[in-house]
Amino acid sequence: MPRGIRIIYYIYEVRDRPIGEFVHGIEDKIGRFIRLVNPDEYTLLMNFKEILGSSNEAYVIEVRDDVNRWFYLTREAEGLEKPKVAYEYEVGKEKGLEVVFKEIAEGSAHKTFGIDKFSALLQILLWGGFLILSYMGYKNDELELINGLLPLVILLSGAIEGIRRGYKKKKKR
Repeated sequence: MPRGIRIIYYIYEVRDRPIGEFVHGIEDKIGRFIRLVNPDEYTLLMNFKEILGSSNEAYVIEVRDDVNRWFYLTREAEGLEKPKVAYEYEVGKEKGLEVVFKEIAEGSAHKTFGIDKFSALLQILLWGGFLILSYMGYKNDELELINGLLPLVILLSGAIEGIRRGYKKKKKR
């Protein structure tokens, strides 16, 4: 697996017509692709690795209605209409790639509060608390010991960052 894989994930919802009719427009605009209908996470991951090849960027395009979910895996997605939601993942670890495709297959990739926000909030609280206590230690001789805890705070912050799942996710649209 090449380092620094970038996954662009588009979600289209179809309500007013059959999926088969909607996807003709997508299939005409994307180059070589793999189509999967209602796949599990393992099938998605293995086919993604096949389409990725030696590249470090690929697209996962999901078209869904009330019953089915069709996925297109491709390296090119130029000229597509604006999706309902789009995400960009930067994956650095094999385990992170597995977690990303588990989220996509389960349909939980577009949940709002995730581990990334939780770890960022935890780090903000950690650093904010340290800065406040450092200031208090500067003003108060009894709390001067706090200033010596900077290496511990850096270590904790690194541990929190290490808990993350091996990828970064950001909403594109």
